[in-house]
Amino acid sequence: MTAARVSVLIPAYNERFFPAALASARAQTFADLEIVVCDDSAGDAIEMAVRAADDARIRYQRNRPRRGFGGNFTECFLQARGELIKFLNDDDLLAPQCVAGLVAALEFDPRVTLATSRRRPIDENGALVPGHLASAPIAHVSCLIPGSELGNFVLINSLNLIGEPTTALFRKRDVELEAGALFTWGGRDYHCLADLSLWIRLLAHGHAFYQSVALSDYRVHAGQQQASETMDVACIAERFHLACRAREAGFLQEEAQFRAAITMPLRMAEQALRERSLPASTRAELDGIASAIAQRLGVR
Repeated sequence: MTAARVSVLIPAYNERFFPAALASARAQTFADLEIVVCDDSAGDAIEMAVRAADDARIRYQRNRPRRGFGGNFTECFLQARGELIKFLNDDDLLAPQCVAGLVAALEFDPRVTLATSRRRPIDENGALVPGHLASAPIAHVSCLIPGSELGNFVLINSLNLIGEPTTALFRKRDVELEAGALFTWGGRDYHCLADLSLWIRLLAHGHAFYQSVALSDYRVHAGQQQASETMDVACIAERFHLACRAREAGFLQEEAQFRAAITMPLRMAEQALRERSLPASTRAELDGIASAIAQRLGVR
């Protein structure tokens, strides 16, 4: 049996929103795809939703033991049989033409290693969320963007304008796992900026194609890990480390670019130390991050 061309990968954990995410994957107009669900939840609701769908395109795996965030994404990647990879977070939605539009974008030019699009932030009830800066369009027309140019742009602005895992599509062969993990780069595991670290790696070897029409919905809700205080600290640290690693990979080659990229996490750390009531351990960790960045900037 010939493998499907596209693997839609759902690293599942959130039982509440999973059925809608799965339905959006099944509704794709692009026919040559498989849907891989790696279930990292504690209950049976996700498995029951898969069985109820009764769709031969779906391959379901219950993770035993549970893999955690990065491990579940890696497991999905390893299970994929398609040459093209399309992640779908279990609380997000794909527009029916999403896969077709991104496959066309990836095929536009052989130099393209990352296809992405505009996406829409939605709340728990599916209503659009206004004023979400990271989801602002990169361009108002579909276009080819040099990898170094897009990588520098998002790093300098310290903002993932490329999108979440749900937003993009890429070739499986273009990603080399480090230490057997999808989100490990330069010996460091990324969580808060896991998606951006992967995009930067892909852009180091090619260009991006941006579809200006919104092809996916990114759900913003209270249950996301990014809302925790621990994740806030990790996000600041990862911004600094990602900029340093990206520079080694060929981005931020001008000194002014690199300084701009690491100035934002320094400001974030200093603001948190100044304005927030933090546990002593968190404060010490943030102060250490701020000191490391300031040392690279030569301001302390």
